[in-house]
Amino acid sequence: MRVGQNGRDGANGREAMTRRRREPRLIGAELADVLRARGWDGRLAAARVVARWPEVVGDAVAAHCQPSRLEEDGTLQVLADSAAWATQLTYLQGKLLDRLGTECGPGLVRRIQVRTNEGRPRR
Repeated sequence: MRVGQNGRDGANGREAMTRRRREPRLIGAELADVLRARGWDGRLAAARVVARWPEVVGDAVAAHCQPSRLEEDGTLQVLADSAAWATQLTYLQGKLLDRLGTECGPGLVRRIQVRTNEGRPRR
Protein backbone atom coordinates (compact mmCIF):
# COMPACT_ATOMS: atom_id res chain seq x y z
CA MET A 1 0.00 0.00 0.00
CA ARG A 2 1.37 3.39 -0.97
CA VAL A 3 1.19 6.41 1.31
CA GLY A 4 0.43 9.77 -0.30
CA GLN A 5 2.72 12.80 -0.07
CA ASN A 6 0.79 14.29 2.83
CA GLY A 7 1.01 11.04 4.80
CA ARG A 8 -2.59 9.85 4.30
CA ASP A 9 -3.53 6.78 2.29
CA GLY A 10 -5.43 7.51 -0.89
CA ALA A 11 -5.32 11.32 -0.66
CA ASN A 12 -4.03 11.68 -4.22
CA GLY A 13 -6.82 9.43 -5.51
CA ARG A 14 -9.51 11.55 -3.85
CA GLU A 15 -7.98 14.74 -5.25
CA ALA A 16 -7.97 13.27 -8.76
CA MET A 17 -11.64 12.25 -8.43
CA THR A 18 -12.58 15.73 -7.17
CA ARG A 19 -10.78 17.33 -10.13
CA ARG A 20 -12.65 15.07 -12.57
CA ARG A 21 -16.01 16.04 -11.08
CA ARG A 22 -15.15 19.72 -11.44
CA GLU A 23 -14.21 19.49 -15.10
CA PRO A 24 -16.64 21.41 -17.31
CA ARG A 25 -19.25 19.51 -19.30
CA LEU A 26 -21.55 20.67 -22.04
CA ILE A 27 -24.88 21.87 -20.65
CA GLY A 28 -26.72 19.65 -23.12
CA ALA A 29 -24.97 16.57 -21.71
CA GLU A 30 -25.87 17.58 -18.15
CA LEU A 31 -29.51 18.20 -19.08
CA ALA A 32 -29.72 14.89 -20.91
CA ASP A 33 -28.40 13.09 -17.82
CA VAL A 34 -30.94 14.81 -15.55
CA LEU A 35 -33.84 14.10 -17.92
CA ARG A 36 -32.83 10.46 -18.24
CA ALA A 37 -32.35 10.05 -14.49
CA ARG A 38 -35.81 11.42 -13.77
CA GLY A 39 -37.50 9.49 -16.57
CA TRP A 40 -38.46 12.64 -18.47
CA ASP A 41 -36.60 11.89 -21.70
CA GLY A 42 -39.66 10.13 -23.16
CA ARG A 43 -41.86 13.12 -22.45
CA LEU A 44 -39.34 15.43 -24.06
CA ALA A 45 -39.24 13.25 -27.17
CA ALA A 46 -43.05 13.27 -27.39
CA ALA A 47 -43.09 17.05 -26.99
CA ARG A 48 -40.55 17.34 -29.82
CA VAL A 49 -42.84 15.32 -32.12
CA VAL A 50 -45.87 17.46 -31.25
CA ALA A 51 -43.91 20.70 -31.71
CA ARG A 52 -42.57 19.65 -35.13
CA TRP A 53 -45.77 17.99 -36.38
CA PRO A 54 -46.91 20.89 -38.63
CA GLU A 55 -43.43 21.04 -40.23
CA VAL A 56 -43.49 17.29 -40.87
CA VAL A 57 -47.01 16.93 -42.29
CA GLY A 58 -47.78 20.45 -43.50
CA ASP A 59 -50.40 22.88 -42.24
CA ALA A 60 -53.33 21.34 -44.14
CA VAL A 61 -52.80 17.86 -42.67
CA ALA A 62 -51.93 19.26 -39.22
CA ALA A 63 -55.32 21.01 -39.16
CA HIS A 64 -57.07 17.60 -39.40
CA CYS A 65 -54.61 15.13 -37.79
CA GLN A 66 -52.93 15.57 -34.41
CA PRO A 67 -50.42 13.36 -32.58
CA SER A 68 -51.89 12.23 -29.28
CA ARG A 69 -49.33 9.89 -27.75
CA LEU A 70 -45.86 8.49 -28.34
CA GLU A 71 -45.57 4.97 -26.94
CA GLU A 72 -42.33 3.61 -25.49
CA ASP A 73 -42.01 1.20 -28.42
CA GLY A 74 -41.92 4.14 -30.88
CA THR A 75 -45.57 3.95 -31.97
CA LEU A 76 -47.05 7.38 -32.59
CA GLN A 77 -50.79 7.53 -31.95
CA VAL A 78 -52.48 10.07 -34.23
CA LEU A 79 -56.09 11.27 -34.12
CA ALA A 80 -57.67 12.21 -37.44
CA ASP A 81 -60.95 14.12 -37.54
CA SER A 82 -62.37 11.91 -40.35
CA ALA A 83 -61.89 8.52 -41.97
CA ALA A 84 -60.70 10.24 -45.15
CA TRP A 85 -57.85 11.98 -43.32
CA ALA A 86 -56.99 8.77 -41.44
CA THR A 87 -56.74 6.91 -44.75
CA GLN A 88 -54.59 9.65 -46.27
CA LEU A 89 -52.20 9.56 -43.32
CA THR A 90 -52.01 5.76 -43.49
CA TYR A 91 -50.96 5.96 -47.15
CA LEU A 92 -48.29 8.54 -46.28
CA GLN A 93 -46.89 6.57 -43.31
CA GLY A 94 -43.55 5.67 -44.91
CA LYS A 95 -42.87 9.22 -46.01
CA LEU A 96 -43.95 10.59 -42.62
CA LEU A 97 -41.64 8.20 -40.76
CA ASP A 98 -38.72 9.41 -42.88
CA ARG A 99 -39.59 13.06 -42.21
CA LEU A 100 -40.11 12.45 -38.49
CA GLY A 101 -36.70 10.80 -38.37
CA THR A 102 -35.13 13.83 -40.02
CA GLU A 103 -36.97 16.43 -37.93
CA CYS A 104 -37.11 14.71 -34.52
CA GLY A 105 -34.34 12.15 -34.51
CA PRO A 106 -33.83 8.77 -36.18
CA GLY A 107 -35.65 5.84 -34.61
CA LEU A 108 -37.79 7.97 -32.31
CA VAL A 109 -41.00 7.17 -34.20
CA ARG A 110 -41.03 3.65 -35.66
CA ARG A 111 -44.69 3.27 -36.50
CA ILE A 112 -47.75 5.46 -36.92
CA GLN A 113 -51.15 4.28 -35.77
CA VAL A 114 -54.07 6.42 -36.92
CA ARG A 115 -57.58 6.42 -35.55
CA THR A 116 -60.47 8.70 -36.20
CA ASN A 117 -61.89 11.28 -33.93
CA GLU A 118 -65.33 11.25 -35.59
CA GLY A 119 -68.26 11.79 -33.29
CA ARG A 120 -66.14 13.60 -30.73
CA PRO A 121 -66.09 17.37 -30.41
CA ARG A 122 -63.08 18.98 -32.04
CA ARG A 123 -60.80 21.19 -30.00
